[in-house]
Formats: sequence, C-alpha cells, structure tokens
Amino acid sequence: MLQGRAAECAEIERLVAGARAGAGGAAVIRGEQGIGKSALLDHAAGLAAGALVLRCAGYPPEAEQPFAALDLMLRPVRDLGGPDAERLRAVSESGAAGREEVFTARRAVLSLLRRAGAGRPVLCLVDDAQWLDAASADALVYAARRLGAERVALLAAARDDATFGSSGLAEIRPARLGPDDAAEILRALLPPPARDRVRAEAGGNPAALRLLASCLSSAQRAGRVNPFTFHDGTSPLGGTVQAEAGARLAALPPAARTLLLVAAADDTRDAARITAAAGRLGSTVADLAPAERAGLLRATGLTIGFAHPLVKAVAYHHATTSERRAVHRALADSAGDGEPELRAWHLAAAAVGRRAYVAAELERAGEWSGDRRAYLCYARAAELTADGRTRAHRLAAAARAASQAGLLDGAADLVARAAPLAADPLTRAELAQAEAAVEFERGSPRRAARTLIDGAAPIGGRDPAEAALMLAEAVRCGWHAGDPRLVREAAGALRDVPLPAGSVPAELPRVVDAAVSAARGARVPAGRRHPLPHGPDRRLAASLIPFTDSCETVSRFARDCRDVPGRLPYALQALAHTLIGRGRHREARAAAEEGLRLAGEAGARYRAAHLSCLLGWLAAVEGDEGRCAVLVAEGLEHARAEGIAPTATLGTWALALLDLGAGRHAGALARLEELPEDAPEGGPVASLARQAADRAEAAVRSGRPERAERPLSLLERWARRTSSPGIRALAARCRALLADPATAERHFVDAAELFRRNDSDIYERARTELLYGEWLRRTRRRAEAGKHLGLALKTFEELGARAWGERAKTELSATGARTAERPEKDGGLGRLTHQELQIVRLAAAGASNREIAARLFLSPRTVGNHLYRAYPKLGVRTRVELRRLDLGAPAGTGEWRAAD
Repeated sequence: MLQGRAAECAEIERLVAGARAGAGGAAVIRGEQGIGKSALLDHAAGLAAGALVLRCAGYPPEAEQPFAALDLMLRPVRDLGGPDAERLRAVSESGAAGREEVFTARRAVLSLLRRAGAGRPVLCLVDDAQWLDAASADALVYAARRLGAERVALLAAARDDATFGSSGLAEIRPARLGPDDAAEILRALLPPPARDRVRAEAGGNPAALRLLASCLSSAQRAGRVNPFTFHDGTSPLGGTVQAEAGARLAALPPAARTLLLVAAADDTRDAARITAAAGRLGSTVADLAPAERAGLLRATGLTIGFAHPLVKAVAYHHATTSERRAVHRALADSAGDGEPELRAWHLAAAAVGRRAYVAAELERAGEWSGDRRAYLCYARAAELTADGRTRAHRLAAAARAASQAGLLDGAADLVARAAPLAADPLTRAELAQAEAAVEFERGSPRRAARTLIDGAAPIGGRDPAEAALMLAEAVRCGWHAGDPRLVREAAGALRDVPLPAGSVPAELPRVVDAAVSAARGARVPAGRRHPLPHGPDRRLAASLIPFTDSCETVSRFARDCRDVPGRLPYALQALAHTLIGRGRHREARAAAEEGLRLAGEAGARYRAAHLSCLLGWLAAVEGDEGRCAVLVAEGLEHARAEGIAPTATLGTWALALLDLGAGRHAGALARLEELPEDAPEGGPVASLARQAADRAEAAVRSGRPERAERPLSLLERWARRTSSPGIRALAARCRALLADPATAERHFVDAAELFRRNDSDIYERARTELLYGEWLRRTRRRAEAGKHLGLALKTFEELGARAWGERAKTELSATGARTAERPEKDGGLGRLTHQELQIVRLAAAGASNREIAARLFLSPRTVGNHLYRAYPKLGVRTRVELRRLDLGAPAGTGEWRAAD
C-alpha cells in the first residue's frame, strides 16, 4: 500500500472493480507536482490482472501535435479493425484538428473502447494530462464522460492548474502527507538526526521528501544542517523540477530573482526579515508580484513562502555562489540584537575560507543554545577555525553536545577528528566524556567507565569539580557493567579528588557512599528529593539514579529529561525498572517501549538490548512465550558479545520466569542458578532478591528443596541489611516454602502482611497469595484457600499475567469455587494498546493533542486517531468523561505520589 494513500487507493480499487463488473467510470487524480499521482496510476495498473491496459503520457514537445497522445494510447486496439479504427487512423495521420476531425475522433475513441471492453475489462491510464495535445484531451474526456455500462475505466493524472476533465469527471485529490507518513518514508532514506529537518522542509510532498533527502551531504545526513538555511550545503536538484522552475526563474526580472533568493536562504519565512534583507540588495516589496504571477511564491502580510518546496531548492541553487553569499551577508546584517545565533549562521554561510570572528560568534551562540543546536554551532565553528588547538577544543565541545543530544554517530565522528589535535588535558577530558557516552550506549559500559576514569586523572588538580563529575559518571557506568572492581576504583578515585568547599553540588558525597555500598553488593536508597536542575547537577542526578529506590525521584528525573534527548532513553529505562519494583507493569511497559524506540533510532545498542530484555521480562510475566523469546534473544546477543552482565542477567531471568510461570520448574531452576548472586546490576532495588525468591520456588517445585537453601540464606542476609518490607516479605515467603507444616503458615502470613502493609509490588504480593492459597488447599482448608487464590487471580488478571492467572484459576477450581468469566475491573484499560494507554492518561490529565504529540514524539493527528479508537473501549465520548475515569497517572510525569 502506498504510504498515507489508503483512501485514494480505495477509490481507485472501486473504479477498477466497477469496470470489471460492467459499470465503467473515470476519474482525474489532481494535485501538485510530486504529490504521488503517477504512483497511484501504477497502483491502478497493478490491479489490472487479466485486463487490457492502455497507457499514455503528455509530453510538452508533442503538445502541439494533434492526436499524438491518442495515437500512442490506442495502438494496441487498432488491430480490432473496423470503420472506427480506420477513421481514427485517418484523422491522426492527417495532422488536422478541425471541428470535423475532432468530432470524428470523439466517436471513434468511444466506439473503440466499447468494442475492446466487450472481450475483457479495459483500463486507460493517462499521466501528465496537462501536457496532452488538445485534440487527444478532448476525445478522451468525451469518452470518459460516457463510460457507464461498459467494462472500461479511465484514470488520468493532472496538475492542479490543468483544465483536463475540469467538468463532469470525479476527482481524487491526494493531500500532502502528515508527519507520521512522511517520517515513515524517510525512515529508509535517512538516519534520525536529519529526518525532522527534511520532513519540515518537504512539507509532506512525497517527491520532495525523497529528492531533498538525496541532496544532503554526508555531514548533513548526520544532522549537521544549517538551522536557518536548509539548502546551505545541499546538492542542486536535477531533472524536470530543475528545468521547469529554472525556466520560470530565468524569466523573472533581476530584482524579483534576488527577492526569491533571499526567501530561499531564510527558513523563517518572516516577511519583514526577508524584505529588509532584500532591500539591502536593491529589491522591494513590489518585486514580489512577478514571482507570485509566475506561481513561484505565496505571500501573506507576515510570511513569504514558496508555492512548492522544490521551487525553494531550485531558487537557492539557481543563483551563483557570490549571489548567495551576498544574500547571507544581508540577512546577517538584518538580524536583530536578540538573534546572535541567526546572525552567526548567516555569517558562516557568507564566509569564504576560515574566519576567526565568525567561528567565535558561532561558539558564543553554542554556549547558550540547547544540546542539539550547540552541537551544530560548535561543529561549524570548528570548520571555520584555523588554529589546531582551538579547533580541537571546539570539536570536543561539539562532540560532547552531540552525545548529550543522543546524536551518537555525530559524536563518534567528532571525537575521531578531534583526538589527533587535542593536547590540552581539559580538552582531552571533554573528549573522554563524549567518547564514554558513545561507548556506553553503542558498546560497553565497562569501556565507558574506563575511559572516564582515565580521562579524569590528568585534570584532578586543574579542574577538580569536573574530574569529580566524570568519576561519578564512571561509577554509574561501572554499576551498569556489573563490574564491582570498576565501581570501587572510580569511587576510590572520587574520594581522592581535592575538592574545594562549594566547588561541586552537595549531593556528590552521596555518589561516593552509594558507590562504595554498591561495590559491596548493597544499595543505599536515596529517599530525599533533589531538584535535578540543568548543568552539572543534572549530570550528577544521572549518576545518582542507579542508587535510588525513590519512585518519585526517578519519575521526576524522567520528566526533566524530556528536553535532553541523549538522557531520555536512560531515564525511561530507570523509570521502567522502578515501576516494575512497584508492580506498575503497564506504566513500566509504556516507558520501556518508548525508551526502546528512541534508543533504536539513536543507534544506542546497549540501551536497546537492556530495554529489550526488560520488555521480555514483562512478556514473561504475561506468559507471552513468543514475544518474550524474541525480545530476550535481541537483547542477549549484544549483552553477551560485550560481556554486559546486568543485561544478560535480566534476559536470562526473563526466560527463567517464563519457565516458572509455565510449570517448567527444572528448566527455570537451571537458568536461575546461572545468575550471579551478589553482583551490582542495573535493575530495581529488589531484583537480586526477587531472583533469589524465584530460584527458591523453582527448587522446591522441582523436588530439590535442598537447592533452595542458598537463595534463602541470601534473602535473609539482604533482609537484615535493608529496611525494605518487600525483601523481608520475599524472605518470609521462601521460609514458608521450606518450613514444616507447623511453622509454614506463620511465614506465609508474615509475607502476605508485609506486602499488604507496604502496598507496593502487587505482582509479588499476588505470587505470595497464590503460594499461600495452594498451601492452604493442600491442607484441606478450601474456604480459606479460595479467599487467597481469588485475590491472586484478580491481581493477575489486572496485570495481564495470563500464565499465572491460569494457575490461580486451576487452583481455585480445585477448591470448588466457581471461576466464571469476570467483568472488566479496569474500566476497559486492558483493551487499550500501550500507546493508547499513554495518550488517554495524558489527555485525562488535561494535556492537549499538540502537547501529547510533543511529549510522545507523535503527530497531533496520530494522537487524535488513538483517542478516537480508545474512547469506545473505555465507554466514553468526550475528554470530560475521560477525566472522570480512574486511569492512573502518565508514566514519568512525577504528578502522582509514589510509595517510597
């Protein structure tokens, strides 16, 4: 199916189907150049199996030759013979197009099509109908209006301004594509950094999307596109677009061409700015008129834009290099006092060779702009810098900004270019941070930690605060690598940095304490709130996240990272882990899926691998064997290749949990016994404890209770170290599994009470109720067993944990209780897709479609479509009714209270 053309394709399919059924018809596909008219004609041809297809296309050099197009189209049916074919041949060969010849051609074409359709369906396809010769166009339109009872369909494609079939024929008008469809076309053509710019520049025109993508240089494909002039550095267009628009441009007066060039060089479309700059070059507002009459420009009181996105490209490249430089200089001189970035970029576009003052202006602009724009400013400044030392510094700054913006390919390229030039330790430290960020996401957290430790060592005396923040980040990387030796080394080096009072945030000592505790195999909850501001403190917040159990803190961190693309997938991963620890599996899945999508687009292989395993774990809880296996296989491939123990542990645990839920206890035990028992890892606080609890249950269930002693001893040790009710509850549950009948119940009661009192992890609480209910049933206390099994079943159904729910249902049936199908208890939430759930929660919280789209990286139209599908599932019709439902809070908003 053509991207975004489902409705148009359906109309064409109805037309072709009608012709097959003896109900002929005709339609004109009308639209601007590049909108996809020819592709729709090809789609029609693809539907014509068994039919006779007659095709022709208008050709400007033949537009004055009467009947040229008819001669081309009807050659296959001339062999039918008869007087009509002869008459048509005669008028074609005569070269005359008088009244009598035109009437003869009309009747002959209609008669020939009717005779051809008597044997099999006929499909006539006419492309570029605006360039047909007048006689052919007249005869075809005459026939098209009379195709009613024939097995003939005619489909023509014409531009908006063409008169072909302007009265009496149905029209199919393809609209410009929406953002989602445009992004889908670009997905196979461009890496993520350049997609948004090309999508915005093309304006939804399919041909423009493909042509503009093909015009980008390798640097631009990596995202380094001038933010104020898209075509600065692109290649000129070729083909008919260039020829047609170029001819119209050449026919304009010089002042009008200058004004068009200014408009093409200024992506803001600001009429005041464009006319002011054009005025410096001798053009006036009056010079807009010839361009508007030529169909090249569309101007309003506030904006000046091009009638077609490809005309803008032609207008920019139609000028000489010196003309373009003069225009950029005029635009720079017209920039206001509050627009230093715009001025710097136009100066850079006007520069010949390296210019120190322009590079300095770009660098200053980069210092206050966001990460993605800072990356562009620093990288362009480096290109304009002659001094090697200064260029290395600017390349390092660009690399770091690129890594923070999630532009990993760009960051890696800049690091490679800067490394041979960087001699200053501070510059090399900045490069180390960028290199570590790329290595962490694309390769190995272990190598990232080593890079940061080595990069921080030379600057401990010159910039102790920066060295400390680098080492704090190294602690985090070592933690995620599951390498306690690296964690201890980074933490030890951090303790040795000579920090003057007040030189770093007050939170930094907590990183040291948490790191040392982590290296001993324990976690230190970070329950206090911290503001997570911009700048160094935000980097510190990222370093603290692995060592906190505060759902509120992690949720706030995820919310604050919405404007830091490089950090957002990490924040969503941390949030998903924390939500799992609270039993909020739906929210966790939504956060993990968003993080996986963003990580995949950024090429963050480590992050994608970990989130795949995390989603595999959730699929295991749900009993979805196929999805779990696929997700875990994707994650384990990278984790095992790079030796990333936490991710490999998570994936193996997911497979073990799948086995446990399906009753394959021996297989579950074998997998769980492969896992490290005491290594730091990147999951939520209770991950190791929950793995130990699963291992004990698998051992008991497989008839090997002696192999449950080790995980029980680990649980009891962790329970003594921490105040976590969840870990104490898991320890009590495992004691119950191994206890004699006289004491088992006391431990089950303790475990259930701890989970109920904490009101956090409803999944583990349901697992406890299930085990307790099974034990009660085996002791013939069926009524009591039914109570606990019913609670477990209800929770499993709410979580979508089908395998565990079936187990609870089987046990409940064995007590004699009825297990009829339950009505939906979640108000229909279980029927929503994960993305629908995210959207309805945000909508219920008061967010508009545009705000939701910005939050979830969707288009407003897509948001509206999701709401349209979700409303019937929830039994509502309006946003007002939606707000009355208990939908929970959107993941990552920080707007709901978490039980810390």
